[in-house]
Amino acid sequence: MTRLFNLDPGQSAAANPDDHVWLGASAGTGKTQVLSARVLRLMLGGVSPEAILCITFTKAGAAEMAHRIHERLALWVRMDDGDLRLDLRALGADWDTPGIIDRARSLFATVIDSPGGAIRVQTIHSFCQTLLASFPLEAKILPGFRPLEDSEASALQREVLGKLLGQKDADGDAMRRVAAMLSRRMGQDAAIAFLVRCAGRFGGADQPRISPKPGDVRDALGLPQGDPDAWLASALSDGIIDHRDVVAIRDSAAGWITKKGTLHSRAEPILAAMNAWLGSDLANPSQMLSELWASIATKNKSAWLLRACFSNEKEIGGAQASAERLFDTISRLSATKLAMEVADDLTAAWDLGSRFAEAYALAKRAAGLADFDDLIGIALHLLGRGDFGDWVRFKLDQRTDHILVDEAQDTNARQWAIILSLAEEFFAGQGAKDERVRTMFTVGDRKQAIFGFQGTEPAAFEAARLRFSQRAAEGERPFKGVDLVTNYRSSPAVLDVVDQWIAAGATELMGLDSGEKQPLPFKSAHPGRVELWQPLPVGKALDIADEEEAVEAESEDGEGAPSADSLAAASDPASLRLSRAIADEVQDWIANGKDGRSVAPGDVLILVRRRRDLAARIVARLQSRHVPVAGVDRFALTQPLAVQDLLAAMRFAVQPLDDLNLSALLVSPLFGWSQEALFGFAHGRTSSLWAALRDRRDEVPAETMTALGELLGMADFTTPFRFLDRVLSGPIDGRRKLYARLGREARDPIDELLAQALAFERLEVPSLLGFLTRIDASTADIKRQTEARSDVVRVMTVHGSKGLQAPIVILADATDDPASKRLSFDLSLNGWDKLPAFALGKEERYGKVAEAHDAKARAELQEHWRLLYVAMTRAEELLVVTGITKTADRTLPDNNWHGAVDAVMEGMGLGWEDAGPRWGQKRVHAVQAKKWARPAKAKGPVVAPVVVPDWAQRPAPDEARPPRPLAPSALGDDDVAVPPQGTLRADAVSRGLLLHSLFERLPPVAPARRRAAALHWLGVQAPDLDAAAHGALVDEVLAVIEDPEHAAIFGTGSLAEVPLSAVVEGAVVAGIVDRLLVTGDLVTVVDYKTGRHVPASAGEVAPAYLRQMAAYRDALAVIFPGRRVAAALLYTAGPTLISLDEAVLAPHKPCLLATKANLPG
Repeated sequence: MTRLFNLDPGQSAAANPDDHVWLGASAGTGKTQVLSARVLRLMLGGVSPEAILCITFTKAGAAEMAHRIHERLALWVRMDDGDLRLDLRALGADWDTPGIIDRARSLFATVIDSPGGAIRVQTIHSFCQTLLASFPLEAKILPGFRPLEDSEASALQREVLGKLLGQKDADGDAMRRVAAMLSRRMGQDAAIAFLVRCAGRFGGADQPRISPKPGDVRDALGLPQGDPDAWLASALSDGIIDHRDVVAIRDSAAGWITKKGTLHSRAEPILAAMNAWLGSDLANPSQMLSELWASIATKNKSAWLLRACFSNEKEIGGAQASAERLFDTISRLSATKLAMEVADDLTAAWDLGSRFAEAYALAKRAAGLADFDDLIGIALHLLGRGDFGDWVRFKLDQRTDHILVDEAQDTNARQWAIILSLAEEFFAGQGAKDERVRTMFTVGDRKQAIFGFQGTEPAAFEAARLRFSQRAAEGERPFKGVDLVTNYRSSPAVLDVVDQWIAAGATELMGLDSGEKQPLPFKSAHPGRVELWQPLPVGKALDIADEEEAVEAESEDGEGAPSADSLAAASDPASLRLSRAIADEVQDWIANGKDGRSVAPGDVLILVRRRRDLAARIVARLQSRHVPVAGVDRFALTQPLAVQDLLAAMRFAVQPLDDLNLSALLVSPLFGWSQEALFGFAHGRTSSLWAALRDRRDEVPAETMTALGELLGMADFTTPFRFLDRVLSGPIDGRRKLYARLGREARDPIDELLAQALAFERLEVPSLLGFLTRIDASTADIKRQTEARSDVVRVMTVHGSKGLQAPIVILADATDDPASKRLSFDLSLNGWDKLPAFALGKEERYGKVAEAHDAKARAELQEHWRLLYVAMTRAEELLVVTGITKTADRTLPDNNWHGAVDAVMEGMGLGWEDAGPRWGQKRVHAVQAKKWARPAKAKGPVVAPVVVPDWAQRPAPDEARPPRPLAPSALGDDDVAVPPQGTLRADAVSRGLLLHSLFERLPPVAPARRRAAALHWLGVQAPDLDAAAHGALVDEVLAVIEDPEHAAIFGTGSLAEVPLSAVVEGAVVAGIVDRLLVTGDLVTVVDYKTGRHVPASAGEVAPAYLRQMAAYRDALAVIFPGRRVAAALLYTAGPTLISLDEAVLAPHKPCLLATKANLPG
């Protein structure tokens, strides 16, 4: 870690630990350095680590900040005084104050010794979890609760919904109808997500289950009451449609005669609809109205089409006014009826949502779980309570003097309320007036507020700023507003484009006030480029070679099997060509450099707006070109091929008759069959595939049948984790095979699957079927943690790139249409705020519903532009913007990123220039320099050959043996006569364990009861042995115990199975002795030997046993100094007790074994 850079004036002012500071930090201006500097200066000023609370948005951000601080403190411990003073001066600290050097060196130990052993750097959710764990009774939460992981939440949500919909009563029928409606509208997963939104809105187990009533919703939306069809029939029966208009249109249509004297074909449906309406009894008003409208309106019902029936105005005659009146009337009636139906659907959905909210809250409480929304909500309720809230805030106030909030623009209103509650005493009462200096520090950038889906918005950021400023001013210590004005990340070329875009009105597009201060480049002379590549056109379908390459590349991708998109590649050839072109470009850069600059894989960051097939395709294409690449930043656990293969193995163990699953397993890397080999067994069979394999066993590779048999053998006798571990690390050697086929990118998914298996075993009955059910039900995404310093190309969403940077950034889907996705939104009605509303079609949006949807669409579009700002400012040296078009004429959708950057670069006077056959044309803005910081081929100074000394070419000498524990029972090789093998060995081991257990348990039992007790114990512990075997074991043990010669060994005061440990001449000896007797001046140690062979004397005892007993004896001599130690072996087959004197044991002391390299222990 290098010496700290000096803070610039703005950074130094923000790092002043005595001021309240609200810091505005645009991208790349060094806000993380300011945060770290402020924490360090606080501690240098005497603030204890536990009095500092840092709150940040993500776990990764918290870990990064804590790592920076701890690493700097550790460096200060060993840094020389001169360099340490320079570091302190760079921080803006009083580096020449007496004692400051010693204070700085002691901070590392101070942090380690503080509660928790680290600086309190937490996410807001982590802080709330700690808070609730400290006050569980006051918060009315189960002590020992734990956060609900995403995968658990997904399974629990489905379980709760399943129980609700499974009710066998009228309520159950109604809920099933609503659930079916939601699934039709948005799909199953989105329907569950909608109900989870409802759970966040309608409260939990402690709140009454209420939701808006149908009549109230209709009134709030200004809609009629009653059944929609009945209302429409009533409206029509009142003559709202004038029959004279219908007659006029009919007559005009009847007059549309062709030159041949026949009725025009386009007039026929109009004439038929008008006649049908005139003759209708309105028994089915909705259908009749729909047919009438369809006859006079365009396909999208946006205008009337009768004019097309006539060649001129004169022929239209009076029908025009009639058609317009009829069109307007039908539009109004249809819109009102549809709005009534939508209102009823929403009301029913909210009712189901409130029921789900109650059931979900009860399920979480019963399991002792709390999700992230619960943590925030319960903490906010706790701090806001009038009774316990004051007490909780008082206790927190005693330990927290300084609060620092990072990424403040990503903090939502409820989270701000918690922070304000924590800091309230900083600004009022005794807390604002006592001798302690207490400060609040926030840093954020409204232009980077991109997590609207989590409830964040620039308005909340601004409201919090005003609130804190007001409270600080009341406490007579106002907030100091500071803006950082120097960008240390991006080159001037990148900042030129960003600044020009903002100057052209981007602040308004982002939903911000104009006048945002733009930072100046620190790297004013640094070279850089912005390249706008012409979008690839939709073009023609791929040829067969292209399709095969696409499918093959995605088949080898560790992120998933060939998708429907890859198998039908011709349906989206531009997207496939884009992924190939980007991969080719990156491959060329790495091989040949870019504009005289060398490029490493880790220099490239590829960003996409949304996590769709394009990201996976780019990863696949890079892998097929052997370019090191991390997988996509988030993935569904069941998506990667490695996970699918492992789960296929588990599914086979559970159900071997699933032919499709077994086929997938055989052609996976775990078994490596070819498609042709599988076809040979699968085609023409008359039974299941598994049965066919068994019937033709002689033709199946032996290793295949062995491996399949092992999988089946584990089915009922192992847990999910052990099963997976066995497949990966056992004879199947799955980990090596998967890595060989899929690359190291398979590591993260495999490790996550193992983690999920362990978590499942902690919470549920660890069956394979239960685990498969849990995994299949989970819809949670897994976030891949990619080290920023890893030398691999990174592909991720713009959201995932927050806080990252790279020398080269490619915006790969900059031509996407931001309005292409259907929006869910919140609806506020009388007395009800932020009611969740599902996505609605254009024709379904009416009145207040349309207003709420449009407001959400505006907010989404503003965030879309803020995402562009974040994306562009990730680039250090080179920014590339590209995409695809969906039309042959290269027309791009409104509000796309590519068009915005194109307009900026065109305004800068940058024309199109040739970009070669791959891209056609490009615009380039370049700031040149004499050379890049890292030239492709740099010639260094001539260096004299290094003379390597002789000692460096010799193997290092053996290091002194550390005092690692030596197990006496494992000293040296077992050089006893050849032991039994296989089953005989297993039987011998089992017999020895039973004898040892009996020797341990029987001595304290009264002699008269020993036999009965021993037989009873063997009946329980060894039921597979018959009565004769039980009797033989008991006879052997009693013969030893009741032998008068052994009375002292098994008598009162003797100990069984005694652990001991001692250091003998530098070696640690640790073990368990079978029998130990300690008297006044004598210690006797006895070890049982249950083998059949009994030596005639001590001289015939195996050396391994002598080494063991010598170690025991010497260890006991250390433990009981001044006492004589006697050692003996008791052979139970005799029974024979063989004493081992000094002459026998002396040659086998542990210290004589020090030359042995590796002793098992």
